[in-house]
Amino acid sequence: MFFPFLVADPHSGLQYRLNDMRLAELTLAPREVAWAISRAINATSDPVWAASLEHAPTETVAAVTSALEDLVLATSDLRAPASIDLLPVGRARRHLEALLRLWLQLGEALPEGLATVRHALTLPNGCFLAPLPVVEGSLDPLAPAAMRALHDRLFKEFGSVLGPAPARMAREGSRLHALQGGVAAPDMANGPTDDSLVFFGLRDAAACADFAAARARALIEAGISAREIAVMAAGDPRHLARAFRGQGVPLSGLPETLPERDILGETALHLLLAKRPPTPVMALAALAISPLMPWDTQSGRDLAEALMRGDFRGRALNANPEHMTLWEDIRSPASSLAQLRFLLERICERLEQGKALQARIPVLLGEGSPDWEAILRGVQIAQPSVSDPVRNLEGVSLWSAHESPWRSCRHLIVTDFTDGVYPTRPRANPLFLDSEIATIRASAGIALSGRAEGLAQGLSLFDQQLQAASETVTFLVPWRDLAGARLQPSAGLSLVARAIVDIEDAGDLILDISRLAPADWPVSHHHLPALPGQYDVPDALTFPERDLLALRRNDDGTTKPQSPSRLETLLVSPLAWLLEELEASDISWSPEELDVMAKGNIAHDVFEHVFPPGETIPDPETLNLAVAEAYDKALTRHAGFLRSPSWEMERKGLEREIVRAALRWREHLLALGARIIGNELWLAGEAHGINLHGKADAILELPGETLLVVDHKKSGTAGRRKRMEAGWDLQAGLYRDMIARPLRREGDGMEPLIGRKVGIAYHLMNDGGLLSSGLPLAEGSPARDMGDAVNTNAIAKLAERLAELGAGLVVMNTTADLAFFQKEAGFKPYALTDGSPLVTAFIRQVEED
Repeated sequence: MFFPFLVADPHSGLQYRLNDMRLAELTLAPREVAWAISRAINATSDPVWAASLEHAPTETVAAVTSALEDLVLATSDLRAPASIDLLPVGRARRHLEALLRLWLQLGEALPEGLATVRHALTLPNGCFLAPLPVVEGSLDPLAPAAMRALHDRLFKEFGSVLGPAPARMAREGSRLHALQGGVAAPDMANGPTDDSLVFFGLRDAAACADFAAARARALIEAGISAREIAVMAAGDPRHLARAFRGQGVPLSGLPETLPERDILGETALHLLLAKRPPTPVMALAALAISPLMPWDTQSGRDLAEALMRGDFRGRALNANPEHMTLWEDIRSPASSLAQLRFLLERICERLEQGKALQARIPVLLGEGSPDWEAILRGVQIAQPSVSDPVRNLEGVSLWSAHESPWRSCRHLIVTDFTDGVYPTRPRANPLFLDSEIATIRASAGIALSGRAEGLAQGLSLFDQQLQAASETVTFLVPWRDLAGARLQPSAGLSLVARAIVDIEDAGDLILDISRLAPADWPVSHHHLPALPGQYDVPDALTFPERDLLALRRNDDGTTKPQSPSRLETLLVSPLAWLLEELEASDISWSPEELDVMAKGNIAHDVFEHVFPPGETIPDPETLNLAVAEAYDKALTRHAGFLRSPSWEMERKGLEREIVRAALRWREHLLALGARIIGNELWLAGEAHGINLHGKADAILELPGETLLVVDHKKSGTAGRRKRMEAGWDLQAGLYRDMIARPLRREGDGMEPLIGRKVGIAYHLMNDGGLLSSGLPLAEGSPARDMGDAVNTNAIAKLAERLAELGAGLVVMNTTADLAFFQKEAGFKPYALTDGSPLVTAFIRQVEED
């Protein structure tokens, strides 16, 4: 922990930033008491944050911890204030009293490094082992009260020495020199761009680390001393350590040991989450790839990918019965404490580090049902531990984005110039509004900082970092994080751009290296494969003499049939269809969500069970009871996560929607005089020269023995009506084709359907609309007849797509397709908008009329 001022060595005259370890050595500070705040928050849940702790324990502990640490630093003696009686009664006082109670409960413990500061503040004169004069003018004007008190204590006993005269280190007239007058200075002089400031865009943090190491090596080979180069980063230094090691360039300032995750703590938490129903899929996937598991790495990856696709069978472990048995135990939920203890013991005894893992699981005493919230709160996961930095004179300096530079340099490389740092984004106090902070400061004398002070501090720190470089600053902007999510450049880019004339968009300063030919790279040592600046997407991918409709095959070698949904994808994007056929889909690791797909699956499941074939249509009261029971079972099958308390509002809201939809569907059935003869019935047939199969949501028998194939959609009527009017509907008509030209198999249930006249209909669950085609319905029917031409354009396009596939062609989408399908065809082409990123990456640019 570094302090926000400089001190001077009385013998060498060296001026340096004091830290808690050096202060402890000079004051013989006792060993610090552990700051066990997480345990204290969980042990006595204060009414102020009790409800938040129940619903979001991790986030609440983090917020309360941050608020208490801010409060501790805001006191000049690092002691809880004796009285806050002058603070008006209200929310601010209630929250402050809760923090003070927590502080007193922790006794003598303080956040890391601050116990040493408190010890130094109470030492009488003459007790320091060596003098520590402060450097004049070095105290950060925005330093918290505790740091100011330490500075004043040292000044009172040891006095001060003159610091170096403030000066801009960069060459006068350079753009860096202009910035060193203050990035937020209102009178900054701008001028033409020069090589003192350069900006490069790269793929991600790993690529930025490779570039930084290559840039440092290039500078060293040009005659620059390593000590005159600095790199700055906000996060984990492991990528920098790897990249600089690969270039053979020493880094001064790396931790002695790099951060390591608490694998045992994480696995303990994931195991308990796997035992508590409903089990988060990501918890199981995390266990599948845990290094504690006995199977090999590739099997763990295969298992995790299958889980994220919704396949829980664990086929990746079939080759080893012991591994499969372990996996079954991991997957099994626990309904009682006895069962939980039994399963955890069985699991841990099969793991190499099982005893150490079991020691990290809270003690589970007693009988009955587990108190899951209390159990999960008892799991302690240590933050990645970082040892103290090891500094040497000759290496490239490593600076932290959150600290002032510890020595100056000629060339600075900022490795992660992204939103949130440079300047550091101010954070709001998690327990107090800015107005309440002002009241606390005025009434209780506690110098808490608000967002305005945080912004000023971030700007001041950014100024200090820029002022420590004398020749160049290289800003590296990663476009994506390591999970692939898009990143934005730092807000500081706009501040820096003020120094450069004729810049309308600050983003224009960034040169995307991935778009450069290798010969034009700024340095030649990094290993990023370059993308051509302009590349032409072909009209089509060609696969001569390859049956593209036979890519998926059954175990006996026969071609798998196409489904209506797959053919709809083909209609919109042949490339998206091809990727699905090859199972080359994106596997995203994300928590479960109540999206359109999940809502549709649940609603279909409920309708299947509350409207069984061949039975009388239930009355409203009976239907309400049946929906409640079927909904509860559907949640178990499709979205167990909705059972958790945090999803209560969404769970109840979806149930109300399904109840209303079921009552409206009942009215439709009665008005049509319909009898249900099939629900979720698998059909198989031939149409358009290919084999089809699919599951029809409902098949109704109407008066006159005609059939109506119904597709339930968890959507509204307007969009489907527009699509049918435009002649671009496809799916339901394919079910009619399957009945007309069936491919029979024993026990397929299609016997009552053969030889009948068949119509199609869409039931739109959100508003109760019923749109039909192919059958003249009785007068007064609630269904709206859309005529017989609802699929003419779709069928024509499908025939065109199938002919292309027959010729071995996969035609690429163009920039005109999205607008066409939305405006002309009347539907949203999900294969283009929400499908694989490869589809959108290879859309062919065309001239539009």
